[in-house]
Amino acid sequence: MSEEVKNTEEVTSNVSLNDVYDDRNITEEEGFGPPKKKQRRRRKIVQNLKCPLCESGVKEVTYKDVYQLKKFTSVRGKIISTEKSGLCHKHQNQLERAVKRARFMGLLPYASNE
Repeated sequence: MSEEVKNTEEVTSNVSLNDVYDDRNITEEEGFGPPKKKQRRRRKIVQNLKCPLCESGVKEVTYKDVYQLKKFTSVRGKIISTEKSGLCHKHQNQLERAVKRARFMGLLPYASNE
């Protein structure tokens, strides 16, 4: 009986921390568990603090001035947002109405998928 106790003491004294099972290595290296998503970086849009139409002294935006309306539409024909164009709220609303009217009159194209 005393011999068995000595044998178990010798076995337990030889155990080190390297012998302990570590599951962190498996989950990190072999890819178990849900994959980690990369965080997307949002692009900061450089915004001019002054509206270009206010600076040039434009009182109203009309549908007849097609060249000015084309400056605030994309290649596909979509209206550019306030953040990108830098227009104030008043001029952005006037621009929207003018572009929609110009589209209805056939002066500007509607937004296309191509």
